[in-house]
Amino acid sequence: MKFSNLLQYFSPKEKKFYAIFNSAVANILETSNELVSLVNHDQVEERKTIRLKIKNLERQGDVFTRQVFDELNRTFITPFDREDIHQLASNLDDVLDLMNGCSEKIIFYNCTTFSTNMREMAKNIHKGCNELQKAVVGLEGLKSPENIMKACEEIHAIESHGDELYHMAISHLFENEKDAIELIRQKEILRMLEKACNKIEDVADVIKTIMIKYS
Repeated sequence: MKFSNLLQYFSPKEKKFYAIFNSAVANILETSNELVSLVNHDQVEERKTIRLKIKNLERQGDVFTRQVFDELNRTFITPFDREDIHQLASNLDDVLDLMNGCSEKIIFYNCTTFSTNMREMAKNIHKGCNELQKAVVGLEGLKSPENIMKACEEIHAIESHGDELYHMAISHLFENEKDAIELIRQKEILRMLEKACNKIEDVADVIKTIMIKYS
């Protein structure tokens, strides 16, 4: 191996990891915006178009996840613990998968009824993804740790509000929906929305772990 190549192997690849994570979280934020649009559109064909956008964004997210794992295999020195990098990438991918799965079920179930609570849950996820982007982007250089922690704490508050919305939505559903099949459909979609919000909090927990180790 040439000496120049050896140096490259042992040199930190911080910027490469950060660039991938920044692209991944921007992709997630865009997906959450499309999810909000999906539950607020009345036209079936328009919802199908939005569903395809979300599916394509999910595929792009898979590309970012593979890039992180490939870099882990190639890089000797990483910006923070390899386990934390792996966990961060995996959890970000899970957030995207849950939003994609929710959009898939909405179309597959031919869902035409979106309660106020369901729409608020989607909006709450979008808020969480917005804070998530602030936290992830802030990891590079850790120049403003207080802003990162503030975003993480905001995500915890958003998740708590998401739980409240979920329980209200379920209560309203069982109280008002008389069609058993529709009730099952709605309940499953609501559950996926709630899981997506919970997973955003999981990402925040990984980021807080990184902050504790390196701040």
